[in-house]
Amino acid sequence: MTNPGIAAKIAASADHAKPGTCPRCGKPVLRARAGRIAALDVVADPQPLDLNGEILARLDGRLTWRLITTALGIQRIAWRSPTVPTSDLVIADHTCPPQPIQEALL
Repeated sequence: MTNPGIAAKIAASADHAKPGTCPRCGKPVLRARAGRIAALDVVADPQPLDLNGEILARLDGRLTWRLITTALGIQRIAWRSPTVPTSDLVIADHTCPPQPIQEALL
């Protein structure tokens, strides 16, 4: 049996953006679990996008997210509907830069 107070704290902090690094490429990323019912594990680039950057990210097949900063300074990652204007910062899913391909041995 879980303590309802603990469960509420866990649910409240699940979408808090936690800074980290990508284990594959070493670039800085933000991690969070976005959503309350059917949550998605989000790994996003921390750099905010302008409108052109968001369009390019979407054309590249990346999801975009709202980076919300609360009155207490806590950052949260939330689902971004591309058809609804937002005053929040917009970030996109992280993609690692292409890795160099080793040339074939002779």
